[in-house]
Amino acid sequence: METTKKIFNIVLIWCSFVAVLLIGVYAYHIINDNGLYTNSSSTYVASYVDPQTGEDVNPFSLNYYQNYNNTGKEVLEWRINGYSDQNMTALYGRGYQLIIDSKNGNELYFCDTYNGMSWQSMHKYDEQTDNGQYKNSYFVSINNELYAIRLDGTYKVTKHYTDSKKVARTVFCLGINLLFEDTNYTITETTTHYYTIEDIMLKFANMIKSNSNGTGDFVLPVVDLGDYIHVYEVDEEGTVSDEPIGVGGQINSYFSLDIHYDKRGLTYAEQSMFDSVAGDTDFNITGIDFDVNYWESSVIFNIDEDEFVSRYSSVDNGYYYALSSDLISELKNYSELEIYIVFNIDDFKNINVLGFDYYALNGIEVAGLTITSSTQRDFTLLAGALKDTGLTSITANNVNIINLSGTGVAA
Repeated sequence: METTKKIFNIVLIWCSFVAVLLIGVYAYHIINDNGLYTNSSSTYVASYVDPQTGEDVNPFSLNYYQNYNNTGKEVLEWRINGYSDQNMTALYGRGYQLIIDSKNGNELYFCDTYNGMSWQSMHKYDEQTDNGQYKNSYFVSINNELYAIRLDGTYKVTKHYTDSKKVARTVFCLGINLLFEDTNYTITETTTHYYTIEDIMLKFANMIKSNSNGTGDFVLPVVDLGDYIHVYEVDEEGTVSDEPIGVGGQINSYFSLDIHYDKRGLTYAEQSMFDSVAGDTDFNITGIDFDVNYWESSVIFNIDEDEFVSRYSSVDNGYYYALSSDLISELKNYSELEIYIVFNIDDFKNINVLGFDYYALNGIEVAGLTITSSTQRDFTLLAGALKDTGLTSITANNVNIINLSGTGVAA
């Protein structure tokens, strides 16, 4: 019996290995062929060349601010990079912006670009004017040939409810009709619905949150969106086929996606890929003045502890601090600034300040850093806290610097 069990386990392991190998080979085939699979009713829309810039672009770009710390708005943006016509001489961009608000309801906006850089005014999106099989088509390239994509996937909803008329007849006839009628009082109704833009954008948000890449910028090279988006053939006149590729069988529509993911909330318009939040190009709830003239004319820029955000550590029973992502994003636009940071621990009342968080300054170049306290205390620099800042020393007043950052900065 024991021998039989061992043989069974070995066979099971080998079967699992072969299955994983086959899946890997299939994925490799998709990534490297970048093409159309008529035998399996599958399509793969990979990156293609922007005819104006000569650069490779992915068909979809996604920008997601999760707002886990409730500092701004939870926003997901989706840019579709499609050709403007069948000649494939220029890219047209359609942008969708979903403001996710569980209390007041989500809001969806859209805008367009025809030069790849400047976006037209953003407007509220009306799903009723762009519905089902009449949704917009976007031209894409597969193996340098023109195809069209359309968000026209469907799903079914089945409802069960009681046939009240049949129940009433049974009561009225004192049950005599049971001898002559079907005694099933349940009506089953199945309806087909088209997925909406909001449906697929919420799908994107969940996909990004659960992805192992974490935050930052990355590419997801093979994502199956076949439930939502179908690929259509296009003739020489630019007419899109009536039926998508793969009708009658399983449809797998794979796409390559550019992702930007930030767990913090969106707090000013310049973070948006459309430079607008719900149609407001001046949106800014950071309390930071991003006036370009001020930034360009100022050589020295001073930062204090108010520009830092905190993270509570239950292990160390206190708070670690890092510069806000909003300020870091803006500082990186100006290479001529002399940045000085003064971090005064005394300004944090009844808070156990532990030190700087991982990658607290996120690689901005700093001319000087001062950490000060009125009483003697420790201050820990976690790994990468001062990485790529150019700092060689720290001015510390009544502060014992515990340097775990690996930068060799002396106090």
